[in-house]
Amino acid sequence: MKNTILSIMLLSVTMVIGQPEQAVVKEKKEKMEMMMAWKLTEHLKLTNKEAEKFFPRFREHRETMNSFTDKEKKLNAEIKEKIERGDALSNNDLDKLLDELSGLERKKIKEKKSFIDGLEGHLNNVQRAKLIGFEHRFRKDIREELKHHKKDGEKRDRPQFNKKGKHFWK
Repeated sequence: MKNTILSIMLLSVTMVIGQPEQAVVKEKKEKMEMMMAWKLTEHLKLTNKEAEKFFPRFREHRETMNSFTDKEKKLNAEIKEKIERGDALSNNDLDKLLDELSGLERKKIKEKKSFIDGLEGHLNNVQRAKLIGFEHRFRKDIREELKHHKKDGEKRDRPQFNKKGKHFWK
């Protein structure tokens, strides 16, 4: 009886421990998206009317870009798996991989240009120019922010997002 109860408890604990990781990742991703929307609104100085037209297009653009990134990850994972298995890679295989990856990069660039161009009439040129490098700088700021946290959760002295001279869009 004790063994049965112990087994059930052990199974329950492993099930509970395994599932929250996915929920935590999803929650963190949602928080990151909300933070990005907030920073974008602030950075581009969007009015309510502009935001109503901008964010649906932005979400669609992000989904498209994420699908390209997912395809890249899949290709890289396949190659990594082949290498780890010790499979031989022919010149043809490598050329095919490079063609696919460079094709995805071209599609990403084309999508980004199309997105920025499509905002003409909804955002002014300064706002569109600010948008061009926003995501890269946003991610860089997030990485910097995370670097300044100790592993045990204590915060170190670190630059603030809004500290004068440290804010990337001023």
